[in-house]
Amino acid sequence: MVDYNFDFSFARSGTPVVTLSATGIAFNAGARSLLGFPQKIDIGYDTQAKVIGVRAHSGGAGTPEPYEFEPREKDGWVRINAKDFSRYLEQQTGIKFRKKATQFLPEFDSETGMLIVILDEEHLK
Repeated sequence: MVDYNFDFSFARSGTPVVTLSATGIAFNAGARSLLGFPQKIDIGYDTQAKVIGVRAHSGGAGTPEPYEFEPREKDGWVRINAKDFSRYLEQQTGIKFRKKATQFLPEFDSETGMLIVILDEEHLK
């Protein structure tokens, strides 16, 4: 028999969504749940693959300054202000999310505990 680990709040939380806009990045309850509702996060970017990686901040030597996460929750969303990063991403991807916020369906890598946001048309909501 296969062992399952059901999350019975998953359907109610909604499909995990990460929104990019002119002001930054926003995470809905589904995306926050996949990350485990961390207090702080790290945000990385792969310039070649055009992919954002988000993980719970683990601290340690050599890690960047984290972003406050769950303490910023409002109405089920966490918003990270990152105007310059948004401008750069729009320039790199050609997706015009600064004029109109654009939602992406992220993937979760359970091995690394990382939420992966692939910035292409296929992953648009």
